[in-house]
Amino acid sequence: MKLALVIAAVLLGAVASGAPEGPFIGDYDAELRLPDDRAHVDCELMVQRLKELGANTYMWLMWHSPNDWDDLHDFLPLAQEAGITVWAYLVPHSESGGRWPYSEPFKLDYVRWAQEIALLSLQYDNLVGYVIDDFWGNFDRPERFTPEYTSEMVEAGKAINPDIKFYPLMYYRQFGLDFVEKLAPIIDGTVAAYPKDRQEIERALTFLNDEYVVPANVTVVFPAPMPSQVGDHGFITQTAEVEDAGQASIGFHYRDSYGGPTHGYHVMQLRVDGEVVWEEDAGGRDDAEATVDLSEAVAGKDEIKLALGVFDKKGVGHYALRAQFSDLRVKGIQMVDADLSNPDAWKQDIVGPFDFEFSPMLTGEDKFNLPLIVMPSGSRSEYQHRWGEEATAELISTKVRMILELVAEGKVQGCVTYCLNKQAGSEDFDAVAAVIKEFWARQKEK
Repeated sequence: MKLALVIAAVLLGAVASGAPEGPFIGDYDAELRLPDDRAHVDCELMVQRLKELGANTYMWLMWHSPNDWDDLHDFLPLAQEAGITVWAYLVPHSESGGRWPYSEPFKLDYVRWAQEIALLSLQYDNLVGYVIDDFWGNFDRPERFTPEYTSEMVEAGKAINPDIKFYPLMYYRQFGLDFVEKLAPIIDGTVAAYPKDRQEIERALTFLNDEYVVPANVTVVFPAPMPSQVGDHGFITQTAEVEDAGQASIGFHYRDSYGGPTHGYHVMQLRVDGEVVWEEDAGGRDDAEATVDLSEAVAGKDEIKLALGVFDKKGVGHYALRAQFSDLRVKGIQMVDADLSNPDAWKQDIVGPFDFEFSPMLTGEDKFNLPLIVMPSGSRSEYQHRWGEEATAELISTKVRMILELVAEGKVQGCVTYCLNKQAGSEDFDAVAAVIKEFWARQKEK
């Protein structure tokens, strides 16, 4: 049956001649369903609202109903006629089974999903690719998306349609050296959700374009599956001589991998002789800068013990963290070696499952250039959850405008909002539609 479909598609000239390069402007999820049959999507109304939005793209989630895959078959020709490209969107292992539904009908058989999506794209060339949610959290794990299985999945789709694209859904702090080494060689691009600001997007682009610069650093690592106790910690320590107490200070860059709303568990700290002189709760610090006045802490002392790392004020159950420190600068004190990338210069004070990674400066090699579709929140509840402030139509549309500026500059491939309210009369919909209309008008002027 599959072979017959492929042959028929070829004979009919339906094989995609190459997926469009973008820009992809549109929305994901928050599908409108038939009022008298909530198990099915109202495909005609969806196309109408997407056209009113100014969208040329929609990411179709298969998760809310067992009929979503069948409804996609109905949606595609309508979207094709309206000039709307479509991405199939799947959930991973961590969002499947138990209290979660599966993506139906192929569940966790992602090789089969890739094949079936590719087959469907031969019928409808506006089906350009597929996305898997929260991919990095399920990647490089046994029985999930190992690099080998991910490669098998991608290759299975491309064996049927070489133009079909696979973009994992990522978060911005997941872009780093592991991504470059393990996942970048396999994929066609990424969707990355919930950008804090333009700087965060541009940092991710350095890894996607293989032009990153990672300074010499030490990273404090806390693994995901391990619990901790109050007081567990990971510090690097070194003794320093006090030369000018009145001018004593220490500065450094820092960042961490956690972007959620939890506070008061992992806390980054600098200590002098066991006393905290600086601390910052882990949670979304991206290349921040600290300059700490040590004058009071070192007054009357000839020698001090510095400690830099992470302390657990509360025990954690499942809270992975990578806290990175770089570019250490001291004034008024003398250290034997301030190089944070040199493990021989530091003693390690560890209680609990903490560990350290010392790394010299590393730079990209310009071997690849992966496109990025940015996904800001179009949902008020998700916006507030991510950023801790009550969402408004203005805030949502302002974030979209910032991303569309990057699209216009050719830096990112598209902007697809997360769960924009597409109901009639939605203030958020109207605000985003106005911004998208402005974008297309500027594009026409070029």
